[in-house]
Amino acid sequence: MKHLFKITLFLVVGFVSAQQNEPPKEIIESIKTDIWIPFMEAYAELDSDKLKSIHTKDIVRITIDQNEIKTGTSYLEHFGGFLDNVKQRGGQLGIAFAILSTAIDESQDIAYQTGYYRFSSKRKDDENLVPRGYGYFNVGLRKENGTWKLWMDSDKRTDISHSDFHEVDIIYDLNKQI
Repeated sequence: MKHLFKITLFLVVGFVSAQQNEPPKEIIESIKTDIWIPFMEAYAELDSDKLKSIHTKDIVRITIDQNEIKTGTSYLEHFGGFLDNVKQRGGQLGIAFAILSTAIDESQDIAYQTGYYRFSSKRKDDENLVPRGYGYFNVGLRKENGTWKLWMDSDKRTDISHSDFHEVDIIYDLNKQI
């Protein structure tokens, strides 16, 4: 219960901070380099090891639509297994991110981001990757040995349009070289 209170307090403080302060551009860039680019590459390359490497060992994963929490190595193995299964079936995946807000703590070692993601896949009959849906996410990030890692990841499906996604100021999409 105490741990849940700390997470809730961090999220509330982070949200208020995000609306009041712009985080330094170098922090945003280092999070992009350490988290979002490897995340998108892991999907594009179907590389489960790369995907696991951007998470902390004690990751907390909340899937809001299923009212489910998974943690640690078992979650990472399950998530990595998803990419491995797609690879074995000859499929392809893509993911892009639109960052809505970023809050950082005073030490600049903990961050919280919100945004949208676009999930795409290529099935046997598709010529290219096809967007399959959008989600809204919240992530907690912390530095480990100078590198940003995901320690909390929460998401749910959302009903936004292609234009809604692209109206966001910060968009990371490997296919657009951003």
